[in-house]
Amino acid sequence: MKDQELSSRGSSAVFWMTHLVAPLVVGGVAIGWLQASGWDRAALDAAFDPASGKFPWRHHWLTEDVIHGGGKNLVIALAALVALVLLASRWKPALIGWRGSLALFLAALLLGPLATSLGKNLSNARCPWDLERYGGFAKHETNHAEDGTVGRRGCFPCGQASAGFALTAGYFALRRRRPRVARAALGLGLVYGTVLGVGRVLQGAHYPSHVVGTALVCWNTSLVLYVATLKRGEDQRDRLTPPIDSRRAS
Repeated sequence: MKDQELSSRGSSAVFWMTHLVAPLVVGGVAIGWLQASGWDRAALDAAFDPASGKFPWRHHWLTEDVIHGGGKNLVIALAALVALVLLASRWKPALIGWRGSLALFLAALLLGPLATSLGKNLSNARCPWDLERYGGFAKHETNHAEDGTVGRRGCFPCGQASAGFALTAGYFALRRRRPRVARAALGLGLVYGTVLGVGRVLQGAHYPSHVVGTALVCWNTSLVLYVATLKRGEDQRDRLTPPIDSRRAS
């Protein structure tokens, strides 16, 4: 019994280290490095055309219509589909066992962007395209009385990228039932969120550090939802499942 308790505590410690501590440390270091090293500004300088005083990709069909508009609408359509499947689970016995996973995924698709929006409301950072350096009006990189932006909504983290990074919730929804698919969902969410974020960087709306911040917000939103819903039941089932003895009978 004591061995089982020790094993459970060890597994719990590993879970929190890999799912909470490590992402926060890596993400925090990445944000600090991007801002302090100048790579944030270098990325925007590369996207900006000094000759025209504009971001060439700001209104380009690829970044505006495909990545910005289409990328977000695709996730909205996915959320609607998941909602329909969750509703159908009331009449389809085969779907009953998936209700928890479906509900978690749907909630994350809604709450991830909502949490990101809340972060922007609490932020004091200006969007790059607002700055005089990039043809804007603001002299300061944060809201400032001289720019007339005191009390205005900030620009950190990147709202658009949240539609993609929210998909990482698929990892938590499937991590015990379909581990391989869960890892694929994690990769898809990270790639999709990065693509949406890069699109906004090219348009001049955000720095790369804003995109990393969005990834952290969406990941931790999904983590909180998972711990509050599926994790306890999955841990209990694991404790009740007898260990498999892989040794051959002699």
